[in-house]
Amino acid sequence: MAKNKSIKSLEQQTPHGFSIERLSLFSDAIFAFAITLLAIDIRVIQLPENLIASQLNNEIIRLLPKFISFILSFFIIGNYWISYHRTIYFIKRYDRRLISLNLVFLMFIVLIPFPNDLIGKYPANQSAVIVYAVLLAATGISMCLLWIHASKGYHLVDETLHPKFIRNLTLRLFISPSIFLISIPISFFNPLYSMASWFFGFPIAIYVERTYLKSIIHNEK
Repeated sequence: MAKNKSIKSLEQQTPHGFSIERLSLFSDAIFAFAITLLAIDIRVIQLPENLIASQLNNEIIRLLPKFISFILSFFIIGNYWISYHRTIYFIKRYDRRLISLNLVFLMFIVLIPFPNDLIGKYPANQSAVIVYAVLLAATGISMCLLWIHASKGYHLVDETLHPKFIRNLTLRLFISPSIFLISIPISFFNPLYSMASWFFGFPIAIYVERTYLKSIIHNEK
């Protein structure tokens, strides 16, 4: 009886016409849009015909920082997309707060092209590096909050999930924003070192996933 009341209460908080699948499809469209925006600013200026032979190579070299920032941001957005789908897979129900947290997360995803453009134009500038790190940290934290809301007390997730799995997935989600936050004080010594530290997020996340998450899943089976 208590469980039925809880479900009924949840349904009263839920907008009609929504579903987890629709939420996921909408999020995929936002991810695709954000990734597309990353490449818009990579363009060679139109050169006069008499200067093409002498200046084109210099223009291509000038774009290298933008290519590097594009590659970095592309894989970061891709990593967030993978993490998002691994997270949303375990969410079986939804409420208004989950939808709101999902929108906040997507808002930060759409904003990523802005700091990407900054570090592409000013790669050694501390302000550009800090803006990038803050926004990417906020993106990761917003996804953590989404998962915490859904998993706390098994509010919106499957009741059969192992508590250790929930805890370790939470840890996995906090790795990326933690690395971006740590990179901020590093930028006061050298902005380029701060940018280099972002690349450590990928191997660390993979290590945690393979060492902890898979072992928990294996034990549950």
